Amino acid sequence: MHPAVRDLYKRVLLVARDYPGGLAYVRPRAKALFREGAPEGDEEAVLQAVARGRWYVRNEMVPLIQLKKYRRINQRYNTPA
Repeated sequence: MHPAVRDLYKRVLLVARDYPGGLAYVRPRAKALFREGAPEGDEEAVLQAVARGRWYVRNEMVPLIQLKKYRRINQRYNTPA
């Protein structure tokens, strides 16, 4: 396994702890996507796939987690006493 792929998988699992649905929701989907998207041996293809994965974590998963946290804080402070 390429070290960049292993690093990306660890990043996904780290972010998944706070993801809506949790680690139990993300882990099987991440495993399936990593296995299905595994390019055969070409170094350039591996690095492109890793770049797409990092983009997804940075631009899709993290903002959704931030939105979830914002909504939770907003709900706590705007609930009538």
